[in-house]
Amino acid sequence: MLNDINAVTLNIQDMAISLGFYADILRLPVIFGGTESQFSTLKLSNSYLNLNQTNDFINTDWGRFIIHVEDVDEIYDRLISAKICIENKPQNAIWNERYIHLRDPDGHHLSLAKPI
Repeated sequence: MLNDINAVTLNIQDMAISLGFYADILRLPVIFGGTESQFSTLKLSNSYLNLNQTNDFINTDWGRFIIHVEDVDEIYDRLISAKICIENKPQNAIWNERYIHLRDPDGHHLSLAKPI
């Protein structure tokens, strides 16, 4: 039986830039690694987000991952203040979530959403 997703690992080009986005702007705590590391782990509720620095080609068209948040509008404002490009303003979806779509510094598709 499958229970849940424990971790997602993203290949990235620059650990400092990616941690600036995920740890500083999105405020995920770093529990392993850091800006000088090739591999870092961030805590995401009951799961983990791993960042793997590589010089290989990074495929960002594999799909999108969704993170549930407390307040989509507050995070949207924080991202705008940090000059992060967001694909849409916060909106309510027919599947009963308020969400925004964006890309991380390496171009990975990401949604931040809150069930409504």
